[in-house]
Amino acid sequence: MPKKHKIQNRETFFGLRSSTAEEHFVVVGIPWDATTSYEYGAAAGASAIRSASRLHNRFTEEGVDLATSWRVCDHGNIKLRNDLSRISELEEAVRSRVNLHNHRDPAVLFLGGDHFVTYPSFCVTAETQKRPLSLLYFDAHPDLHPSYRGSQYSDATVVSRILERKQLTSGLVCYVGIRASTAEQEQRIKDFGLSAFTSRDVYKQGCETISTRLKSILSNEPVYVSIDLDCMDPAFAPGTGLPQAGGLSSRQLMDILHGIKGLEIVGADIVEYEPASDSPAYIHGRRTGLLACILIKELMGIMARPTS
Repeated sequence: MPKKHKIQNRETFFGLRSSTAEEHFVVVGIPWDATTSYEYGAAAGASAIRSASRLHNRFTEEGVDLATSWRVCDHGNIKLRNDLSRISELEEAVRSRVNLHNHRDPAVLFLGGDHFVTYPSFCVTAETQKRPLSLLYFDAHPDLHPSYRGSQYSDATVVSRILERKQLTSGLVCYVGIRASTAEQEQRIKDFGLSAFTSRDVYKQGCETISTRLKSILSNEPVYVSIDLDCMDPAFAPGTGLPQAGGLSSRQLMDILHGIKGLEIVGADIVEYEPASDSPAYIHGRRTGLLACILIKELMGIMARPTS
């Protein structure tokens, strides 16, 4: 007899024990870091973020009660051995977990994992939506190498792989927080006609200006949001694989997220959280993990769909 998937029957995120919402918000964990280009450890991120979420209430900073916006259904983690030899199975493992329950038009949040997990997550979300998606990509790095260290499958190649799936992507990519690029990647950004706002741009132009420009580019587009925690300065998010000085503050990232409210965000992920590299904060959570939960809460708030 086939083994049944064990799925949580009660929402655990942010104390959402009950909900008055009709819309489903699906959560899928991807404990995968076999494609990391630097340091292993992000495979433990999904479970650590779930655990830390229990320390927060269900209200966003702007006062949105998530219980009135979303009915959370945690589909658990994908079932796939964290091994590069299984890379060809990764997308199907994500697809299977997203479709575990027959939700109608859900919003989906993926918990990584190294940043390569954005590739299968973006593609599966586009398939679910039955339309091409645009990409809003918060990261210190463009991840636009054609290949990296001899492999096409790396967290340094993820945007290149997404752009190759022409039926699933609009071709629109907006970067925020870039500060560790290369000449080759800068040229590819120009060649593909992508938009890039560096962390210096954020500091000089301000969050409101950046948000306004993002909305002007991505309006009328279904959008997938990917947040690599190394988009932030290590002072705010030390628990990530490749911390890079000069990044965004937690206040700046939250202000940019609040500023893009109104975009049609259909899927999102939080990636590159490494609990073992994090700084202790509380007995049940660590600094970067707790920050990741706050970012998820604010994402859930801005993704909430208007009631008819």
